[in-house]
Amino acid sequence: MNNSSNQPDSSASTSGFKRIINGQFGLAVTYWALYLVVAVLFFIFGSLAVSDERWGLYLIMLIGTVAWTFILVWGVSKGYRGMDPGKAIGRVSVLFLLLNITNALATLSFI
Repeated sequence: MNNSSNQPDSSASTSGFKRIINGQFGLAVTYWALYLVVAVLFFIFGSLAVSDERWGLYLIMLIGTVAWTFILVWGVSKGYRGMDPGKAIGRVSVLFLLLNITNALATLSFI
């Protein structure tokens, strides 16, 4: 008889955030989730800063978003175990860059 069925599943009792941070969902899901959370926060608070014409705050948030993107790309480079890491990191970098530009332009539409 298998005793593992009697033990509770520890992953079910942990929060989704802890499971993302620990990498239990895989590299791609983890980094996309972390990127999208910050991108949504930047869109919301960046739009509010632009509508109030608080350009200093907006610039600080924009720099923070770009820095967060570099941290995520660095994390992808450390965690990727595939055949050609340069190709994967290049693709992720370009996607994050294009999404950052799109997000910045969308927040500036609130002028």
